[in-house]
Amino acid sequence: MELSAFQLLYDNIHDFKTTAMHVESEIRRHGIRGDSNDIVPTMQGRRHRDMWVSMKTVSHYTLGTALELMLKLLLHLGNVHLRDHRLAELYDELRKEHQDHLESVFQTIRSALPAGGLTLIAFVNTATRRPPPPPPDRDISSLRGFFEYFDEDLRWWEKRYSWEAVDEGLWRHYLSDISAFVELIKRVMGGIERPSAAGTGE
Repeated sequence: MELSAFQLLYDNIHDFKTTAMHVESEIRRHGIRGDSNDIVPTMQGRRHRDMWVSMKTVSHYTLGTALELMLKLLLHLGNVHLRDHRLAELYDELRKEHQDHLESVFQTIRSALPAGGLTLIAFVNTATRRPPPPPPDRDISSLRGFFEYFDEDLRWWEKRYSWEAVDEGLWRHYLSDISAFVELIKRVMGGIERPSAAGTGE
């Protein structure tokens, strides 16, 4: 079986992104809401809020992974290889033309969103402890600002451990809609041809 590392990276970006899309589509299909404690029909007694948090956790983790890998692919094209997973730091290592292209594509996508399309949601899941101080205001007018939000507030790379934050009384962050970032990945990857095994030298 001939498969280069670059091919696998390319395919992983697509598949992590598709997984995030599928989870979000299931949230919509079942009408799952984060502001309701009602039982979701046909879900064995699970409640809306619990399902929303769990499914958003999965979608955000896989979306963050897709974004991380997309940035690493762009770095790879510039012969830069980093093991860091923080989106803002990866973005900072991109060539200026790649940064400018990503920003332009993102702003075009964002401008076409309906009002409230990128609502940020934060909550503390505890009634017995004093809530922590509110998270800092973060400038999300740029793509890099959003990447910083993903890293420092949403903490996408720790979402698989989000169950630990419940007892710790920490703020947990989510996006109401991930479509802008899904579309960003689609447009960026649409301009990069998937390599063939014969053309990789591996």
